[in-house]
Amino acid sequence: MPNAAAATRSLRVSAISLGMQGADVCSLPQRIEKIKHAMTAREVADLLAVSPITVYKMAKAGKLPNFRVGTAVRFDPRAVAEWLRDSIP
Repeated sequence: MPNAAAATRSLRVSAISLGMQGADVCSLPQRIEKIKHAMTAREVADLLAVSPITVYKMAKAGKLPNFRVGTAVRFDPRAVAEWLRDSIP
């Protein structure tokens, strides 16, 4: 299973290596909360640096908050951001 803390650290290190500092650097949960639409598995996977299959498996197991629109699985950005915060030690 993906490690949320490792994903967040990776994004912070990437931002710092690109010369982004201070106000330019947002935590992953903060970036996710700025998203204004229900996210797809692909969008969540890209943010967490995992495959969409991993996202679907985590959703099915109840480890990642999600909801369905018909047969499509979607993710509320605020719920995902809260899940990340709770997952990071």
